Amino acid sequence: MGLSFRELLPVFARPFARLWYALNPGARILMYHRVSDRDDYDQLTVSPDNFEEQIRWLNENRRLLSLPDLISAIQNGSAAKNSVAITFDDGYLDNLENALPILEKYQVPATIYVTSDFAAQKISHPRYRSDSKRLHLNWQEVRSLAQHPLIRIGSHTKTHPMLSQVPLEQVTAEIRDSKADIEQMTGVEVSDFCYPSGNFTEREERIVRESGYTNAVTVKPGINNRKTGLFALKRTEITDRDSLDILEQKLDGAFDIFHWLLDVKREMNFSRQRERKKAEIL
Repeated sequence: MGLSFRELLPVFARPFARLWYALNPGARILMYHRVSDRDDYDQLTVSPDNFEEQIRWLNENRRLLSLPDLISAIQNGSAAKNSVAITFDDGYLDNLENALPILEKYQVPATIYVTSDFAAQKISHPRYRSDSKRLHLNWQEVRSLAQHPLIRIGSHTKTHPMLSQVPLEQVTAEIRDSKADIEQMTGVEVSDFCYPSGNFTEREERIVRESGYTNAVTVKPGINNRKTGLFALKRTEITDRDSLDILEQKLDGAFDIFHWLLDVKREMNFSRQRERKKAEIL
């Protein structure tokens, strides 16, 4: 049985990626969403067993930093290629129930980006609305996590919209009000932002900057160094299908070209959707 394109590409790309990143070193931010057991494969969900295996390997083979420490290393030029930070999007309950005990076991810091209306239990992520059990962290749980020495809470807007496709007034409210909501409910200053679905343009980046955040993460692939804008930090998605060998390949940059092609396709789709919305308004 032959290898798929997804399997073949990193095999050929890995030597070139290693050379490129040896000449252009930088740090990686890993992107997770859920840590839970599921009967079927879900791109956003990693099983607790696989998550622990990945964290154990990272703890033994990489320099795991909090997001602020990683950003400081990027700014002062000390972010070696083995520097890694862990992030979670959306604020799922299983981040507390399943991921946190593993992070505590290996003393690994992480940032959780909370969508404030999810935490208020007003809405839930549309991908999982058919799930009968509670999906997201509530405010009491977010407050508890905000006090945890390993956990940092960031903002992921109020309702998780495609920011580039909504009016300026709504974009501003999504970005600013979510920050205010989280700060009011936790008593902790929020400096970190995450663009929902990685969807942003210069407009959204400007509003995030003007709203008092110090950084923002995307879903654009690659490493982060002094050339990377602090409001367009790149991340590497980790899935349940990633063996330790694939995890290492991703950290080496072998999958970056594949993920870059997917990102180009995604941006083209976003652009077409924006144009359609403009046409509908006209």
